[in-house]
Amino acid sequence: MTWLDLYNFLYEQANCSKNIGKFDWQQIIKIFDYGTLEYYDAGIRQMPDRILSFSIDSMHTTEETVNDA
Repeated sequence: MTWLDLYNFLYEQANCSKNIGKFDWQQIIKIFDYGTLEYYDAGIRQMPDRILSFSIDSMHTTEETVNDA
């Protein structure tokens, strides 16, 4: 996935009339780990070389399952 792919997905969610009110823009971003089958808190960091990356906090998991997401 590229940043453009992510942008296009979010843009589509924000501008599709059938999605109005169905996408929770205030929800905390979670990253799903297929190895552990757990969700982790996520953040976005900009490194000194101007590369943006997602970070995960693997110390704090949530009790969600795939079907709850």
